[in-house]
Amino acid sequence: MNSRYLSCCGREIHFTEWGAANSECVVVWHGLTQNCRAFDRMNTVLAERYRVICPDTIGRGQSEWAANPAREYTLENYRRIALEL
Repeated sequence: MNSRYLSCCGREIHFTEWGAANSECVVVWHGLTQNCRAFDRMNTVLAERYRVICPDTIGRGQSEWAANPAREYTLENYRRIALEL
């Protein structure tokens, strides 16, 4: 497992990366009350076959908090972040 950061939509997003980089990719994204580490056990199993990307949602875990919560903590912004990631 590697812990990494990437700038998405102007915010620093933390994610863990599991498995071989050349494997088919699976994205595992937590709900609003957890963080990426909630899936460590599952990701260990998935990594035997897949490359697993598991981000912390903006404002959760080790990802950057929003400067403008009303505008950034929205489904549309989460979608934009996911596409950039």
